[in-house]
Amino acid sequence: MEGLNHTIWDEWGALPVSQPVKDEAAGIIDGMSYNVEGEDYLFTSPRLFVVRRLMRLWGECEWSGPADGEGIRLIHTQQRGRIVFSIGRRAATEIFAVTNAMAKRTRNWNWVRGLFGSCGALYIPRAGYYLVIRPPAGKGSAERVQAILKSCGFTVGVRKKMECRELMLRDQQQIVTFLSRIGLVKTALDLEETAIYRSMRSHANKLVNCDAANINKSLEAARLQMELIRQMEDLGIVEELPAPLFELVMARKKNPSITLKELGQTLPRPISKSTVEYRWRKLETMLRKQSKGDDANVLRKGRR
Repeated sequence: MEGLNHTIWDEWGALPVSQPVKDEAAGIIDGMSYNVEGEDYLFTSPRLFVVRRLMRLWGECEWSGPADGEGIRLIHTQQRGRIVFSIGRRAATEIFAVTNAMAKRTRNWNWVRGLFGSCGALYIPRAGYYLVIRPPAGKGSAERVQAILKSCGFTVGVRKKMECRELMLRDQQQIVTFLSRIGLVKTALDLEETAIYRSMRSHANKLVNCDAANINKSLEAARLQMELIRQMEDLGIVEELPAPLFELVMARKKNPSITLKELGQTLPRPISKSTVEYRWRKLETMLRKQSKGDDANVLRKGRR
């Protein structure tokens, strides 16, 4: 999981700039919380690589009108683990205008890519897959990306929080499709490789557990049968058993750990597993009645 986390953000930060550049920059901004101080908008983000990509995109944007020349200014603060930067009011207003205009268009994957980098995450716990996007509340970004995803057939889970509206994809194939749509092809391939590895490991574990359970079951059955034979010998009724039952008892004494199916095949006249089970049930019934003093079920015709 740690390797996949490095892959996704390394690939996201290194993606080539695609037109229209303003859409991705607007997506990054839409995924951040901000405050207005005088003529500046102050944005905060815990992700330095996101701020670096925004500055790269900013240099590629052709801002028009009075916003031209207004750049991103990093601010030194005491907020541990968070980057604070400012954008002039006029430039920020133009970015928001781009977002509002873009909202009328569907399936703008440039904007979705920026938003995901700003407030998205991919989680791969021990079981399941989770891709989460947490846009700040009140901007309408959550509703826009949800509409885009639903229009493409994605199953989107929604959970409302105080400061954001959390959108979640939990299907592995849908997560791979989403990553491919926003250009993270290498991450999508790595995720598929992880899914294949998980599936193979799970299948192998099931086989091992199944084999172990079958072995334990066979050993327990053999132990109970050996105990039954011991009790019958204590009562002195083994020699009086009919030939088919006597042969089964002798075969078990010679092979104390084999399965019922294998036990049936060791008899002079091989029988099936179900027949072996039936004969052991018959022996158990005979022993139970004999232990109670009722010897009517013990056949005394001898072996042929």
